[in-house]
Amino acid sequence: MTKPKVQNTGIMNKMRDKMPLIIIILIIAFLATIVFEWGMNYMGIGGQTEAFGKINDSEISYQDFERIVQQQIEQQRQQNPETEITDANIAQIRDQVWNSLVNQSLTRQAIEKYGITVSDREILDWIYNRPETLPDQIKRNFMDSTGVFNSAFYQQALGMKTPEATQFWSQVENYVRETLLSEKLQAVISEGAVVTEGDVLQKYRDDNIFANIDYVLLDYNTVTDSSQFAVTDEDMKKYYEENKYDFVQNESVRLKYLNFADAATAEDSTNVKKELERYKKDLETLNTEDSSLIKFINDNSSIPFNGEFQKTNAFGQAATDFLFKAKPGDLSDVLITDEGYQIIRLLDSKDTEELYTKATHILVNTENDSAAAYQKALDLYNRVKNGEDISQLAFELSDDPSAKQNRGDLGWFGKGAMVAEFETAVNNTAVGDVTGPVYSKFGFHIIKVFGKEKKEFKIAQVTKPVQPSSRSKSMNKKKADDFYAELEKGENIDSLAKRMNVQIAESQDITRDGQIPLSSSNKKVLNFSFDGKVNDYTEPIKILTGYAIYKITEKKPQGFLNFDSIKVAQIKPKVIIEKKAEVLSSIAKDIQSKISGGDLMALKEQYPQYIFGHTDSVSVSKPEGTIGLDHAVYGAIFKMNPGEVSQPLKGTKGIILVKLNSVIEFNEQDYVLKAPDIRNTLLGTKRQQIVSDWLTKMQNEAKIIDNRDKYF
Repeated sequence: MTKPKVQNTGIMNKMRDKMPLIIIILIIAFLATIVFEWGMNYMGIGGQTEAFGKINDSEISYQDFERIVQQQIEQQRQQNPETEITDANIAQIRDQVWNSLVNQSLTRQAIEKYGITVSDREILDWIYNRPETLPDQIKRNFMDSTGVFNSAFYQQALGMKTPEATQFWSQVENYVRETLLSEKLQAVISEGAVVTEGDVLQKYRDDNIFANIDYVLLDYNTVTDSSQFAVTDEDMKKYYEENKYDFVQNESVRLKYLNFADAATAEDSTNVKKELERYKKDLETLNTEDSSLIKFINDNSSIPFNGEFQKTNAFGQAATDFLFKAKPGDLSDVLITDEGYQIIRLLDSKDTEELYTKATHILVNTENDSAAAYQKALDLYNRVKNGEDISQLAFELSDDPSAKQNRGDLGWFGKGAMVAEFETAVNNTAVGDVTGPVYSKFGFHIIKVFGKEKKEFKIAQVTKPVQPSSRSKSMNKKKADDFYAELEKGENIDSLAKRMNVQIAESQDITRDGQIPLSSSNKKVLNFSFDGKVNDYTEPIKILTGYAIYKITEKKPQGFLNFDSIKVAQIKPKVIIEKKAEVLSSIAKDIQSKISGGDLMALKEQYPQYIFGHTDSVSVSKPEGTIGLDHAVYGAIFKMNPGEVSQPLKGTKGIILVKLNSVIEFNEQDYVLKAPDIRNTLLGTKRQQIVSDWLTKMQNEAKIIDNRDKYF
């Protein structure tokens, strides 16, 4: 009896250890697919809390929504403990959860509408009689160390009656029930999916019939004489009328939008700096031996502890200036870095073979007059050589755009960071000296070397970014509310934005399936845009970075794009391609007439401006990249007879001549063997598309109330 008891204990321990993960996996699986949550509380049916969202008659409460969001956040933390979960990550998770709950609600409503049920017998039959076909989310808990499903372990677990085992199998039964419900619903929705014998045969041919071809591509770009392509309004109008359905305009809107972005204030900056000052004593006295220093850094810094030696170029200028002067144990003042405020304690340093150089440069662009550029660079070199401040000269005269911010300071850089000419110059220049003019592809450089070191550092650092505080965010919200109040009084939005110093911009055309600036997934703003009238505007809308106000400035109905608005940018290039195609088709016929003995490739030297090529295994599913992906071209190829040369074929890249050398014959035996799998694949794809289209239709037709912007 002892042996079975030990085995059961092991199984129970394994299941107990996995229980939280199993439950999370089940929840996430339901959210990630068209599978429904067990229990109606997730949809707020109990009525205990006020709904913040509604899908037709099904409510979603804030508490239930946020509980699932937090479960997903926690799962991400467990999967990637080293990665910080940002506000942007949380916003993305909220969008995913919302979309999943909308889909859940719509599909559950459909299940009720169609009267779909799953019996206990169906569930038990799957669990007891066909465990090897269970979903991977369940099976993976019974895999051995080699990744093979352990039937013996599974059967033992089935017989266990402990509370943990009972909870586990209850969750499994719920998962199986919802999976079966989902499968039955999908079967009902996609029952009209049909794959014909012709579909299967065409797919087989596309994948398995290969051709051996020679070809020549007469690229449109080889025709450069623009004088023969004078395009008149009549030409463009004719093309527009003949290809009108290429210029369909979907219903769209344009918006003006104001971005009230949360921003850190001077007070926020001061508070972070004071916080780091308070951390100095801890950073100075704690140590890595008992992990107290490591824990302190990981708890208080935006950058986790790194116990490895790091290269010089891993640090910013302020940090390296401190480190090269410091001794092990020294602690820096509060430094200002690109990541925020920072304090550093040097733990250790060591010499390395890699050289790091600190330099400042002035760049003079050569532009069209390299002689004048060289003379300017030489004058600057002499000024620096004679004692003028290179940083000030870089700020005033350098053609490097970044010089206005960094005054030409390149910081510390190692081998390969700069172009070869620049690197060679600094390697041959002593610390404190100036060199130049040094020519590179960017222009002429005047370079002063300020330091050379061969060191790596092991450090402890606490870094805190300066972020807007709750008070700063509240002030920003008040600014958005005040702006809205002035709009309500009739103030002009443009003049008001200028007076209150608020960023204002205008969108491009936005369609019903498009994205809203600053808040791409906000369906409320999208619905407002199409349901509202020109000059309507929203209340302040919560977005990831703060608040936004949107105003409708233009609405375009569905129809055809206006000819005059597109004739130059869109129609004229197409007409030119048509004219080039006529010219190249004539040349292609001339090439065709010169083919002797069926040898197309023999003309390669006579027409070096065109691309001649060969491939022995081209198919519809595996096209020749040089020719392009034009289905019409491949359709013509596979209608040819071996030895035949095609007529000029018009492709997207140019005019093509093809000689078909040979083609694999249709293998009926192979087709019969592969046809069932092809049919199943096509049917699965078609069913998935039907279900996806159905879900999109349900979403568009549903009455959805989304009040998330009032909460986040």
